[in-house]
Amino acid sequence: MNWFAEVLDDLISQSERIELDTIAELRRVRDRISQEGGLPSRNPATEILASRIGDAETLDQVAEAFGTIPVEFGFDEITLIILNEGGRYLSRRVLSSLPDQWWVDYHALRLFDRDPLIEGIITREHELFLDELVPKAENAPMPYTRAAHALGIGTNGVIFKIAYPSGVVAAVILNTKRSPQLVRSQYRKYREDLMALAFATCDALIHFSRIGATTMADLSCEEIHFLRLLALSEDPGSALKMDVSFGSAATVQMQIVRKLGVKSIFQAVLIAARRGLLDAAIFHPNEVIGTRPRIAGWDVLQVFEAETEGRKRVEFAEDPSAAPDQNLAPGRG
Repeated sequence: MNWFAEVLDDLISQSERIELDTIAELRRVRDRISQEGGLPSRNPATEILASRIGDAETLDQVAEAFGTIPVEFGFDEITLIILNEGGRYLSRRVLSSLPDQWWVDYHALRLFDRDPLIEGIITREHELFLDELVPKAENAPMPYTRAAHALGIGTNGVIFKIAYPSGVVAAVILNTKRSPQLVRSQYRKYREDLMALAFATCDALIHFSRIGATTMADLSCEEIHFLRLLALSEDPGSALKMDVSFGSAATVQMQIVRKLGVKSIFQAVLIAARRGLLDAAIFHPNEVIGTRPRIAGWDVLQVFEAETEGRKRVEFAEDPSAAPDQNLAPGRG
């Protein structure tokens, strides 16, 4: 549903009594459509912020411009979260003006277990208003609500999604302590502006935090084995010098870095983990422990009845000339 339809919905719901703010909004809409034939950005700050974000040379500069959006559009805090990376593998997926302590508490108190915002984002496709998602503190003192109130984070606001054809999906969360009615009015008024700035910010975030190529060569089981050992090591420096039976450690590292399009072997570990390669059922022979004994390095032995001797003998399935003892009886050695 677009913002103009929401204005009309408000008008219908007010029945006989029409608020002055609604009348003023309808007049602005009428004038804009009649004069310009469309719905352009209405806040002068939009072009300025979009230019700052587009001209930014670092992610910190993007974050600084992004953090000023709430003030310009009548909110208090803003957060952008990349929900789906679309195969780009990002080193940073969140930009937020919320206090640092909020993210410390978010992890320490496991607020992600019952995050009403994330749950709402996942289950709904359109914009969501926080007063519809976040329980009131007096009625449902859940950990998320308590933590938000403790840090003075407003639990009114709005969430909207942005999506790219590439598969990247992001959500923008605008928090405020102001009334739900004001939230709806501000969002209606500036929806196009906020969407444009969200796309610009997301583009910049992807550009500055991309750590891998969109198309990656497949890793061999030996290379995955190397990354798994490195990920599990308590001493990565020593692990990088480990002996490998399939080439030198330096050569394996170079091959992995080249295939994944990253700058270091540690970024390769991160990407491999995100792709599920370190947990997948791709096993190197060195990771497999057999349950039957091996005899002199031979894996396959066949037992047969010797016609002339009338007793069981062991026959090597491979070239018997290399066998240490062709008359070795089963169960010995």
